[in-house]
Amino acid sequence: MKYLLGNLLIGISVLVQPMVVATANSDHNPPAAHPQITAERARAMAYAAERAARAQGFAIVISIVDNHGNLKYFQRMDGTSSGSIQVAQLKAETSARFPLSSRSLGERSAASPANPYASLPGFTLLEGGLPIMDMDGKHIGGIGISGATPELDAQFARAALEEG
Repeated sequence: MKYLLGNLLIGISVLVQPMVVATANSDHNPPAAHPQITAERARAMAYAAERAARAQGFAIVISIVDNHGNLKYFQRMDGTSSGSIQVAQLKAETSARFPLSSRSLGERSAASPANPYASLPGFTLLEGGLPIMDMDGKHIGGIGISGATPELDAQFARAALEEG
């Protein structure tokens, strides 16, 4: 009986121990979540860009990616060329990898000997890609627009950031 009771107490202490550890660790604050673009914000940005383009009679492609270049939202208006799909994605990915507009990266590259950014695969230096920042100014992604002129693409991207 004493042997059985001793084993029972040992078994209970083993079962209770993980709960004590879990309770002790639950007092620690979890690490802060990495800021990210929500699906709701991405949709709002895309709709704002579409409204701006429609107001000027253009059909555009809108690509929104997180700061790792992963696609978060994509929208292709009727009447856009298939080439605008890839261009919008490249513009978004460029501004997702650098917290700069695709235009300013192009200007920086052109000012350097041998135009170094122009030769990087997966980048474009065409205007129309803008970085997306959170409320604290942290870089969380990029938006790329294609389908109009590069200058208008950038204007529609700015409308997306302002309204979205």
